[in-house]
This record gives sequence, structure tokens and C-alpha cells, in this order.
Amino acid sequence: MNAVKIVRLLAILLAVVAAFATVPYAALGLAILGLANGFMGVSEDRRIIYLVTAIAVAASTDALASIPAIGGYITAIMGNISAVLNAGVIAVFVMIAKDRLTE
Repeated sequence: MNAVKIVRLLAILLAVVAAFATVPYAALGLAILGLANGFMGVSEDRRIIYLVTAIAVAASTDALASIPAIGGYITAIMGNISAVLNAGVIAVFVMIAKDRLTE
């Protein structure tokens, strides 16, 4: 198991746990894991797919909120995953800027 898989698993684990319990500094942890995933885990040929995925997840976060009993939890999990992806988007933007400046 490489570092990227570990970061992704930790991000998913924290996103799920933070949806069910109060985790101190969960937002900071999600942001750091998202930045790490963006820098290490998104290759140059997958950047556009990653950006579109981040937009799609952010747009569909509240789609399942109306399901009785579990809708709130699903919305919280999706919101946390969206936070991870959005932090990764910042890392992808930095990598794109670095690539453009060093051409």
C-alpha cells in the first residue's frame, strides 16, 4: 500500500467518522489530507477529471438529504468528501501554475 492510498483511506475514514461524531479539528484534517491527495495522487493526465469530480460532488452534496433517518448523515459524509476534494483542487491549481511557470 503506497502513501497515496493511505491518504485517501484516512480522508474517507475521517469524513465518515466526522459525520457521526464530533471530531476536533476535523476540517483542518480534511483540508490537509485533501491537499496531500491533490499533490501526490492526481497525475497530470487526470487533473481535468479530478476538477470535474470535485464540482459534481459539491453540487450533489444535498441531493440525498430528504431520505428519512439517514439523509443527514449522507449529506454530512458527502460534504466532508467535498471538502477533501476542494482542498485537492487547490493543490491541482498550484501544480498547474507551477507547470506553466516552469515551461
